[in-house]
Amino acid sequence: MKRRLVVIGIDSLIPTILERLVDLGRLPTFKKLMESGSYSRALPYFPAETGCNWATISTGATPAKHGCKYVIHIPGTQLDKVVLGFSSEYCKAEQIWQVIDKLGELSIIIDYPQSYPINAKNVVHVGEDGYPGPNSRLCIANAHAYVSKEIPQDLPAYLKAYLTKVEVKRANSWLNVPITKRDSLEVEIPIKTREEELTFYALVEKDNDEFDRVLLFSEKDYTKKIGEAKGGEWSNWIRYKFKLYNEYTWAYFRYKVLKLSPDGKELHLYFSQIYPERGWSYPPELAKELTEKFGPYLHRPTEQALVVSGASDVETFIQEEEYQARWYAKVASYLLKKYKWRLFMMKWHGPDFFEHFSLHLIDPTHPLFDPSKEKEGWELYAKFYGICDELIGEILNVVDDGNTIIAVVSDHGHVANVVHHVGNEVFEEAGLLRRKPDGSIDWSKTKAVFLAEGVWINLKGRDPQGIVEPGEEYEKVRDEVISLLLSLKDPVTGRPTFSLVCRKEEAKIMGLGSDRDPDIVFCYNVQIHPRFVKAETSKHPIWGKVTGTHGAFMPSAKSALGTIETVFIVKGPGVKEGYRRPNPILLSDVIPTLCYLAELPRPKDAEGRTVYDVIK
Repeated sequence: MKRRLVVIGIDSLIPTILERLVDLGRLPTFKKLMESGSYSRALPYFPAETGCNWATISTGATPAKHGCKYVIHIPGTQLDKVVLGFSSEYCKAEQIWQVIDKLGELSIIIDYPQSYPINAKNVVHVGEDGYPGPNSRLCIANAHAYVSKEIPQDLPAYLKAYLTKVEVKRANSWLNVPITKRDSLEVEIPIKTREEELTFYALVEKDNDEFDRVLLFSEKDYTKKIGEAKGGEWSNWIRYKFKLYNEYTWAYFRYKVLKLSPDGKELHLYFSQIYPERGWSYPPELAKELTEKFGPYLHRPTEQALVVSGASDVETFIQEEEYQARWYAKVASYLLKKYKWRLFMMKWHGPDFFEHFSLHLIDPTHPLFDPSKEKEGWELYAKFYGICDELIGEILNVVDDGNTIIAVVSDHGHVANVVHHVGNEVFEEAGLLRRKPDGSIDWSKTKAVFLAEGVWINLKGRDPQGIVEPGEEYEKVRDEVISLLLSLKDPVTGRPTFSLVCRKEEAKIMGLGSDRDPDIVFCYNVQIHPRFVKAETSKHPIWGKVTGTHGAFMPSAKSALGTIETVFIVKGPGVKEGYRRPNPILLSDVIPTLCYLAELPRPKDAEGRTVYDVIK
């Protein structure tokens, strides 16, 4: 009987957190996996982010070979242009489901990066291309909040975008309102989608002289009600037609009344992502079947910025992520029973979003860490990692048959965000980058720019407006940039901003060196004991108060608790039981090892090794 392969991808599992919670008995599925299989920490490749390392896992290749990152600069395009690196067309290495396809067998894939557009014949596919950012391929509108209070003026612009101030006023000019409801309040809800702007209308209604619920309408007619929710509760799922790619399509969303004062004057409504009921599955008709059986699918229900901005609270964030995880678990179980398959592969992004805004609760490196609230923080992490545990457990109930190789793997970890980030301002001060009066880059006078987690030299013959001559001048400019970056200090701690700055060809050990890689690679310095106080919290101009981070770091970087290292667990026939590897594997080792165990050919571009010490 042929062995089958299951790869459950959980984004940003932090091994230090996982190991502690397992030891405390809080994660029974992970504990069972470790006791019945082998466990290892794993080192990601640079940059330590989603687009890069899930591609490494699916191909067994280094970034220099597969060419994928979160954002990619395509050589020959202008040096301020990038593309999202999640489409399958950008992956230059063979993926494991393409190996399965050549064998004439079926793969089931759920939202795995670089798996869409479909690039194999024998595939059942749910989701998109694994992109975790806003405005994905089919997203009609991102999650958003409507508040009656003033939006804080010191909130960064990118966070303000998640909030809209609304006015609560006496209901007026409504049709068909019952006599008992004519003392209600009304709110106009402006909805801005990727293709249109429209308005919904909310009525805030009383019960026993206190306002306690919010009803949603498509127009100011009481017979046109589409949703209802009491204070602190979710509405029903709302099915409504929205414009997407110039056509009107049915889509789903819901809302939650986060706050409603008894007098009705203070209101906070949270709206989920608006996402279509079809278009996200292959075969196409599968989407309708899954929606009818398991409820609406939201591709990206929430993310860290919604919490940091105040658009969502932590409880609502967790509810959104738990809904998606349970939906994935039920759908995976159903598909694994419905089809005859050889490979199952999925990615769930929840922990990454969670850790971005919460790592300060348990990592003493961060200046917002409060020892008196550490226990509360660990309880919150046990709850969220428990969602991962239940997701994996439900899939195991279907596939753990003694003939299946089962792996749980992640793409990177997190460290405390105490990093002093820098950008093109340092090149402007050094005269390496010039701007026109309108603020745009003057490429005729610019030699270097920050782009896609590195530095690119404006090279003549490669870049459309290149001015730096290849050869001696190119190397001279690279030397100048490297010296400049190595001289930079954190203004608060006085310590170096970067732990590593080098030419890309010197970074082969981190999997770099292709034409898609920057001319100069840098890794931010992670300070385990930074000299910070709360009032001096380092704020990245983009991320604001995000307290966990990853990306341009050494693969083994650590803060007091956090680590960029990640997790690999495997069990099944031929795997050692209860083995904990003393040293980390590389993520490029995952698929070669799993292929060996599952008696499958390796992807042809795989560069990783088979890790024999996990094998009996």
